[in-house]
Amino acid sequence: MRKSALLVGLLAVIFIGLRLSGSGHAGPLQPNATYTGGVAFSADGVRGDIPGFLRVDTTATNILGSPNTQDVTIQAAFLYNVTFGGPVPPAALTTQATFGGTTVTLNRLSGLDLTPNTLLTYRQDVTPIVKLLVPAKPGITLIPTIPILGGGSDPTSDGLALVVVFSSGGLDPRQSVAILDGGQAGPTQQTTAFGLLSPLDKTIPGFNAVLSLGIQFGFQGISPGHDSHDCGPATPNGKAQFSTVDVNGTRLSSCAGNADDGQLIEGALITVGGVGDSTANPSDPSCQPGNTSCSTTDDELYGISTFLNQGDTQVKITTANPTNDDSIFLAILQLTGAIVICPVVDCIPPPPPPPPPPGVPGPATLILLGAGLLGLIAASRLFRKG
Repeated sequence: MRKSALLVGLLAVIFIGLRLSGSGHAGPLQPNATYTGGVAFSADGVRGDIPGFLRVDTTATNILGSPNTQDVTIQAAFLYNVTFGGPVPPAALTTQATFGGTTVTLNRLSGLDLTPNTLLTYRQDVTPIVKLLVPAKPGITLIPTIPILGGGSDPTSDGLALVVVFSSGGLDPRQSVAILDGGQAGPTQQTTAFGLLSPLDKTIPGFNAVLSLGIQFGFQGISPGHDSHDCGPATPNGKAQFSTVDVNGTRLSSCAGNADDGQLIEGALITVGGVGDSTANPSDPSCQPGNTSCSTTDDELYGISTFLNQGDTQVKITTANPTNDDSIFLAILQLTGAIVICPVVDCIPPPPPPPPPPGVPGPATLILLGAGLLGLIAASRLFRKG
């Protein structure tokens, strides 16, 4: 019994040591998945207060140098529901939506947005459904959808978003897509670093670098045209909600947000950079809503190749919501190059753990010691039987 107790204790020490060696993620925008090898993405948003259609564009006309014309294979699809004004923690762990005729249960992502608006993000993998609905021939597919609650529409939903990753023989095999999601809000800047398996090569013909954001509860008092909005004019009631975006330390936009995929009413405040949008960047990256001395356009889809340099080994995306009332719930990076989501901000691997002090056995020694004790216990049992 003493030997067995000692063995259990040693194995517990080893297990705890292995658990402590892991690393967690900081901040509410977390890596979801990365896809490499001739892939591209389609993203779209729809208001949550009435039935609508989420679009899937497998030609990727607006995010590629030339449209995809070859058959596609759906690699992944994620459906999101973003809600507002919900209960303070503990909030509902799931929501539901009708998607393509199927009732889908979406799970709340970790991390709560504790702004006054209590904005939450829910997600579900809907790859099997999208594979059935989207044909192999490239084109645009409309998928009917609406959030539901207790058999009716969900009054707390700002809208739904759909991200689809697809592969095709017509896409550059070096192209990759990374997805982050969660729900950043508040003025504190959050930086996510994407590493690259090899230094960036911008000389590749058709080099492509695109960033998409999904934002909920944005109200800038500017009636949006479909999939676009202007920043700068005065806003009614003093409202000027916005988020800022930097790429590799350079300002890309100071007016991300609004309701490009909805309307300026609760239940429809959602924008997702993707289908129907332009990769043209804001002409004035410092222009904010409510500033009458400037004007620029932002649709949350950005071409960021000019923010990257030949030979770069990482891409840093820094976001913030200075007005503390919106939520950046989605970020997608598409790049001609293999993306690796880094465990730390600067894409520098964490240092190895220091060696144990003299006289204190390390993990390998403990493992060997445990194996030796197991052998001794087995041998003693054999001798007893003899």
